[in-house]
Amino acid sequence: MAEVSEQEIRNLAMQHQELQKRAEMIQQQMSSIQMSTEDCVRAIVAIDELKNAKDGVETMLPIGSGSYIHAKLNKVDKVVVNVGAGISVEKTMDGAKETLVKRSEQLGKILEQMNASFGQIVQNLQAIEAKAAKMQAPQP
Repeated sequence: MAEVSEQEIRNLAMQHQELQKRAEMIQQQMSSIQMSTEDCVRAIVAIDELKNAKDGVETMLPIGSGSYIHAKLNKVDKVVVNVGAGISVEKTMDGAKETLVKRSEQLGKILEQMNASFGQIVQNLQAIEAKAAKMQAPQP
C-alpha cells in the first residue's frame, strides 16, 4: 500500500509541476498582453494630443531605447496603423483612434479570459497541494 501512495505522490508532484509551468506561461502571456494594451493607450493619448495640432508642429519622436529626436510634423491629419498580419493602413485620426480602442478592448477581454484560466490553475494547484499534504500526514 505504501508503494501505491508513493506513486500517487509522484503523480501529484508531476501534475503540480506541469500546472506550475502552465501558470508561468499564462503569466508571461498576460504580461505581454498588458504591455500591448499600454501601447494602445499611449497611442490613443498621442492621437488625442495631436488631434488639434497644426501642420508644422514641433515634437519629439521616440526612436527606441528611451531616445528621441526633434521633428516637425508635416501631416498631422493621418495616422498609419497596424491592422494585423504585418499590414499597416493610413487612417484619419478618428479612424486610427477607433481601431486602437477596439484593439485595446479585445486585449482586455483576452486578459480577462487568461486571468480566469490562471485562477483555475491556481485552484487546481491548491487542491493538489492539499491532497498531497493529506496523503503524507501520519495515519492514526
